[in-house]
Amino acid sequence: MNYLAHFHLARANDAWIIGALLGEYVKGPLTGAWPPAWEQGIRLHRQIDAFSDQHATRLQFARLLPAEYRRYAGIVLDVYCDYLLSLHWQSFHDEALTHFAARVYALLTQHMVRLPPPAERMAQRLIDYDVLCIYHRWDTVAGALERIGQRFARANPLHRAGLELRQYLPQAEQIFLEFYPALIAQTELLSAAQSDC
Repeated sequence: MNYLAHFHLARANDAWIIGALLGEYVKGPLTGAWPPAWEQGIRLHRQIDAFSDQHATRLQFARLLPAEYRRYAGIVLDVYCDYLLSLHWQSFHDEALTHFAARVYALLTQHMVRLPPPAERMAQRLIDYDVLCIYHRWDTVAGALERIGQRFARANPLHRAGLELRQYLPQAEQIFLEFYPALIAQTELLSAAQSDC
């Protein structure tokens, strides 16, 4: 899952939304360095990623792709999921995406000074470019994949993914519409467990 999906799956819990962002940047054991509710959100982020990574639909999607992309299938599907979630937003959330995004941006702004620098930079980028509201545009998907590819030391094909992998969108959409409801159901179980911690 990428940012939009992780924020959505944080279940409107303000602290978990912050944890959903931090889950991309805070690694290793959680030792109380962050507020307890933020750490719950980080744990939830990690559990969502673990469930997603092991789901059969990931392997199904990877088999569709050309061989050079299979190693990166999880990354591609994560970004595709945000794109597809934005297209199907009203099927999964009662609140308009623009209102949801504004609430997330306000939360990120409120806590910006407490975020580690990489998370702070990403939060500012999300706000400055209104990223959560432009995931329905294919150039956003292509640009996200290209930027992710630039973070790898080894050469990779992600800078071409926007052009070369668009043809797999119908299959990705079918997989998403099967997978995302299952992920929501799993997140409800995980959320209940987090609340009991």
